[in-house]
Amino acid sequence: MNMRAISFAFSAAALAGAITASAQVVIRGTESPDKSATSADVSIGTLDRDSVPLIRETKDTKVDATTERSESVTRARHNDGSYFDWKRSTTVTKELSPNNTVSSTDVVEKDRQGQDRVSGRTDEIVNKSATGETDQTKVYTRNSSGQLVLDHVVEATTVKAGNGAANTTRIEKTADINGNLTLLKQVDEVAVDRGPNGKVITAKTKTVDHLGGQLAVTSEETTSISTQGGTRRVESVVRTPGPSGWAVSGRTTTTEVKAPDGSVSRETIEQSRSGYASKTDNDLSETVVPQRKIVDREVRKPDGTTVLQRDVFHRDINGDWVPESFSTKVPE
Repeated sequence: MNMRAISFAFSAAALAGAITASAQVVIRGTESPDKSATSADVSIGTLDRDSVPLIRETKDTKVDATTERSESVTRARHNDGSYFDWKRSTTVTKELSPNNTVSSTDVVEKDRQGQDRVSGRTDEIVNKSATGETDQTKVYTRNSSGQLVLDHVVEATTVKAGNGAANTTRIEKTADINGNLTLLKQVDEVAVDRGPNGKVITAKTKTVDHLGGQLAVTSEETTSISTQGGTRRVESVVRTPGPSGWAVSGRTTTTEVKAPDGSVSRETIEQSRSGYASKTDNDLSETVVPQRKIVDREVRKPDGTTVLQRDVFHRDINGDWVPESFSTKVPE
């Protein structure tokens, strides 16, 4: 399965997890020989039943030498086991020049009466050069009157430095009821290569201080990426300010191992501050502790099907990892 299909698999798993609170998620995907079409379904396994609430199919088409079209349909399951076309997404990407592309994505959903309506639109412009890249994304959503209106704009500028580093400034603005844009946040990011198998990314997020009307740093994140053989490790540490100064408020560590047969195992451990502070003043200097673990297993079968299985665990009061589960059985 290509990266686009795998990306959908993870987003679908996240969606399924959000809908079902907690359960075993299995995602099966297939890909056409020419890689122009993919299909994936999400299977939710609970204590008393298995169900497939979502199916998504995607097809890419080369319209002409400079234009590509990608269409996807997501089908949701009725209570009676049948499926209906819940959401359709169409993306058209056009290359204006070797360094300039524009794309538009329209999302159409069915309402309760079975009528189609455009629920969102995204327009993106990308300009590349030898020294960097600029990217502007405009997102439109439906208002209460059913009209598409500008919701927010994200503008990113990346400048490559001579030492191999890349500096990116990402500004997000949100539109008010009159369509006027106001600054929501700014992220300043620096990516530096650490040899051929490593990279360190530091990011500072600034938000507007509504009292003073100025930008202030509200979080700092450092991400370290290293690859050795078939093992890739990504660790992100988030620091936030508090009464006692800056302190670690979150840590995420992902270890991915790729086997010779192409299968991939991935373990992610999320750490945050405990809900129960050992200090009476809830001092932010308290260290973070593991709270949740996500285990993914991605296997490509001989028939060309890729299966992604996801299991979620939480830490119990004794510090042991316990699988999350629940029942869909209706109480009698």
